[in-house]
Amino acid sequence: MTTTAKSIIGGTETSQPKAILCEDKKVDEVLDLTPRQRMWIRAKKHRGLQFGAFVVLFMVLAAVLAPWLAPHDPFVQDLSQRLIPPVWTEGGSWSHIFGTDHLGRDYLSRLMYGAQVSLGVGFGAAALGCVLGVTMGMLSGYYGGRIAHGTSFLLTCQLSLPNLLMAMSIVFFVGTSIPTLIIVLGCLHWTYFMAVSRTVTRQIVEMEYVSAARSIGSSDRQILLHEILPNIVNQIIVVFSLEIAVLIIAEASLSFLGVGVQPPTASWGLMIAEGKSFMFFKPYLVIIPGAALFLLVLAVNMFGDGIRDVTAPEHRN
Repeated sequence: MTTTAKSIIGGTETSQPKAILCEDKKVDEVLDLTPRQRMWIRAKKHRGLQFGAFVVLFMVLAAVLAPWLAPHDPFVQDLSQRLIPPVWTEGGSWSHIFGTDHLGRDYLSRLMYGAQVSLGVGFGAAALGCVLGVTMGMLSGYYGGRIAHGTSFLLTCQLSLPNLLMAMSIVFFVGTSIPTLIIVLGCLHWTYFMAVSRTVTRQIVEMEYVSAARSIGSSDRQILLHEILPNIVNQIIVVFSLEIAVLIIAEASLSFLGVGVQPPTASWGLMIAEGKSFMFFKPYLVIIPGAALFLLVLAVNMFGDGIRDVTAPEHRN
């Protein structure tokens, strides 16, 4: 039976579905909805979250299904087909919808395979940075003392160094490969995870349920994993989504500068670097990968911002 709420219209008491009341009132004022139901209603009304989720999902599917959806092999060169413009311009061809590059490689295929690199490095490096930062942050916030002083010193040292310059230097000496990029960028982007998790852990340690867990004999490991970690997941998800955008830009920057992904591997930053010599004659070589990079970073930021609005609107500034 559908739950109804009472309302008075013209002096007559009638029943209306609860969903209709939710359209006229703030979600937080509906007292008998669970937190998950409130989050779902806010998510359905949040256009930025929906747009970001749609674009990110579209990019992920394009990257995962690239071996089956790409119209051409992204590595095959055909100089007789070089610099064909996109289909919407004069001289374009439907066999190469986004045109070809200076070596005759299909640009749409390289764009789809480049999404694999950008998303793979972004997610992989963010995951590594999350593990490092959350671990240090939780230990620092829970134990304090020398551990807090040591992690604070590491945080200060890390924040004082330019991440992109450090990444360029390390990759230059170690060697360029996708696993190397993930490890280097992940080890340089743990600071925000640590700062957020340490702050929230310090607040949670003082809560009554943590004291209750101690009183029944729970070990520090049990408290950290079962009492503190589940309560900082929302904050970590937000930081994780925003860090992905930063790391995608970092990978593209390194590839553009020549110390990231190397040819013939497709990468959006590398595609921009290869097309910059032709940008005044064939601007699509720079505009298309640049627009894809801009759209992906914008969508990831909107998705992360939307998650923050939906999960903790009372803390939104």
